[in-house]
Amino acid sequence: MPLSRYGPRSRHGTGGNPAEVCPVRPRGRRFRWIVALALGAAAAVWPSLALANPPRPNWNPGPPPAPLFPRTSEMHQISDLFWVMLILSGIIFIGVCAAIVISMVRFSGKPGDPEPRQVFGNRRVELLWTAIPSVILVVAFVFTVRAIRDINSAHGSSFNIYAIGHQWWWEFQYPSLKIVTANELHVPTGQQIHFHVESWDVIHSFWAPQLQRQIDANPKQDNAVYAEYNIPGVYGGACYEYCGPAHAWMKFEVVVQTPAQFAAWVKHEQKPAATPHGATAAGLKVFLNNTCVNCHAILGTGAGGAVGPNLTHFSSRWTIGAGAAPMTRQALVQWIRDPSSFKPGALMPPYKFLSNKDVNALADYLMSLK
Repeated sequence: MPLSRYGPRSRHGTGGNPAEVCPVRPRGRRFRWIVALALGAAAAVWPSLALANPPRPNWNPGPPPAPLFPRTSEMHQISDLFWVMLILSGIIFIGVCAAIVISMVRFSGKPGDPEPRQVFGNRRVELLWTAIPSVILVVAFVFTVRAIRDINSAHGSSFNIYAIGHQWWWEFQYPSLKIVTANELHVPTGQQIHFHVESWDVIHSFWAPQLQRQIDANPKQDNAVYAEYNIPGVYGGACYEYCGPAHAWMKFEVVVQTPAQFAAWVKHEQKPAATPHGATAAGLKVFLNNTCVNCHAILGTGAGGAVGPNLTHFSSRWTIGAGAAPMTRQALVQWIRDPSSFKPGALMPPYKFLSNKDVNALADYLMSLK
């Protein structure tokens, strides 16, 4: 098609108006587009930054970001891999954004510019932008496979712990020690732990971000996680797979202890519940005469339920309801009355029919289970 001074002729054979054939945006409009893009990017990032530190109650601060504070060799490997990939991705992202901005500012058309030279590809550039991502992906693949092999492999003998997800709490079983507890995981330093991760009902996800990798808890499936802890402390964990309305209140604590501290904890957990006296004896009677015994177990009593958490040493744990409420008598009374007031969707039924005397006696008994 023949060209006029201002571009292709119309189909009637006459040249068009320059503003109609090749309109050029004023500089002010181009600046507004750049500002709009910047504001859009900020708006997209802001919710992520805001949700990174959501408000939490004092008794349940939640786990810190895993890549910033790894506390095991396994998480150090994952953290190092994360930072390498983040830095590489950041360099590429900044380079692409810089190229776009430079192109917008330097090569934008101006009134009266001639038709730009048409370019139909550059083999050298195309090979370059194919080779560089390929090399990055190959390097990332090699390091990822090596990390997966190291993290998923057992190194010598292991101490077995079963982590079982329920709606909405965690059960921890120590078969060799004959201990069953809930929402509070105790482990010794200097020994490899083999977690057998399972689910009682739906799919959950077991993860203590600073300590070990995330793994799904599937019904009737034993998923293995290996980890060795060398830094004593208390670390947060939670379910990271949406599993129902109370998913957000399915947290647990990992208490990493020295071998001597762990041995003392084991000795304490293996003891039956303390014999109640006075007012607490009335609370045990309330417990045994109601449906509590159908769901909960307490060593040394006739309660042997397996649906809900084992309550043998209930008040020594960090919270009520897997992080839903503080371990206080006042919160426990409210929990007995109506668990859903703390944990919407909780499967434990409310005991609003109990008299104030019975509720207080039951709370006194449960708070005595140290």
